[in-house]
Amino acid sequence: MSNVISCSQCCPTTTFVPNWVQTTPTPVSPVQPVTPNPVFPSTASLPQCTPLQVIQPTPTTVLVTVSIPTEAIITLPAKALEIKNIKKRLKITQSRFFNSPPAVVGVPTDTPKLFLAGFVRKDIQFSKATSQTSTTVTGTINDFVVDVPWSCVVGLGTALVLPPTRFGAQQEYEFGINTALPAGFATKDRLISGDLSEFNLISNEFLNQLPTVSLVFSQINEMDDALDRVALTGGPFEEGQFTMIQEKMIILVQVLLTFPTVITTTTSDC
Repeated sequence: MSNVISCSQCCPTTTFVPNWVQTTPTPVSPVQPVTPNPVFPSTASLPQCTPLQVIQPTPTTVLVTVSIPTEAIITLPAKALEIKNIKKRLKITQSRFFNSPPAVVGVPTDTPKLFLAGFVRKDIQFSKATSQTSTTVTGTINDFVVDVPWSCVVGLGTALVLPPTRFGAQQEYEFGINTALPAGFATKDRLISGDLSEFNLISNEFLNQLPTVSLVFSQINEMDDALDRVALTGGPFEEGQFTMIQEKMIILVQVLLTFPTVITTTTSDC
């Protein structure tokens, strides 16, 4: 009688895993959700704001004052009993100047534009009810920070005569040749033309300078209204809670454009 050992006894098909490995959870890297930049809208067109004032304090600077209306709906992270305070700070993330192309006879002309975009950092402090009676409410003060984006395009009108935009250009040139003709032509005839075996080019490149933009003054006039306010259960009859706020803001912005060269002005149209 022979002792036969099965393969499953000497060569187990499963890989040995220590207990400490089985009990240790596999670390999972947190996946950061990809969200679009809230400062730049996804639409193809931007609202154009008519400036309140465009003046020239110095020969190289232009002071632009513009009013930008904005609206947003904010959802608080907890039910709020009352808004205690909202601290705001204006941030500009884009200030891009576009000069109008040179005037051409028979072609419509545009006006210079200033692209402005940014956000308002809002620090909202609100009270949250933790317990209540028919005549009292006990709560805590909570803090919530949110960025509200805004953007607009400011038309600067026709009063400013800005330095023209200088364009790069390429100019091709060639040399003439005078060579003999093959058989079949008169002996005194010659081939006079440009040389097809050469390529000569002059490239002109102008580096136009953009003006620098700095924020001089800002004012934010806002109204906030609760959209989903409901009565506080078990509390005083006039108390309520909400999480959604609709806000409307009028942002008054004054920026200073500093050009590298002197600007001339015509009769103001602002």
